[in-house]
Amino acid sequence: ADTAMSSGNGGNGGGGAAATDTDRDGLSDDDETNIHGTDPNDPDSDNDGINDGDEITHGFDPNSNLGDNGASGDPDGDSVTNIVEINTTGTDPNDADSDDDSLLDGAEVNTYSTDPNDTDSDDDQLSDADEVNTHLTNPNLSDTDSDQLSDYAEINSHLTDPNDSDSDDDGLGDGTEVNTYTTNPLTADTSGDGFSDGFVVTQGADPLLSLIH
Repeated sequence: ADTAMSSGNGGNGGGGAAATDTDRDGLSDDDETNIHGTDPNDPDSDNDGINDGDEITHGFDPNSNLGDNGASGDPDGDSVTNIVEINTTGTDPNDADSDDDSLLDGAEVNTYSTDPNDTDSDDDQLSDADEVNTHLTNPNLSDTDSDQLSDYAEINSHLTDPNDSDSDDDGLGDGTEVNTYTTNPLTADTSGDGFSDGFVVTQGADPLLSLIH
């Protein structure tokens, strides 16, 4: 009687007992036996390093470790193998660009070390693809040139060079000009007195005012 109660729907008024998943691969023993033909006592029936349940989820044959069904398969052609996409990066092995940011998963994982599941890895409001292909900034650093202005602010607000900490070469960093002195980070001599903003600051004077009286 105890055995009957522990399987099927017995003893719960027909509401259905939780399906047994002996090998904890995300597939019920019943489905493994009757639908997939996999081993309900082995979470990886084809021994390719990928869980049977994950293989079914992604449309792979859990009984074959060959070609696109196997660990080294790459059906989406993104240069990241199935086993890495499923077990490590959490990307879609059937989608070459899992986060749809115009950088292939392989490029993100193998070249740029960006997050292939996040369109903006450094959260600077610039997509990884735009940083890599358009602005040539570091997609893993929100402030590529370490001038205390984010790449986004430099490109969209101040029009400064996000790869040059001192866009006008006046001896003051772009962030210092914007945040401290409110000088123009694109003009070396904001006051037009013939002296660079950086030089004026070294003289203890206000770079917004002319040194010439």
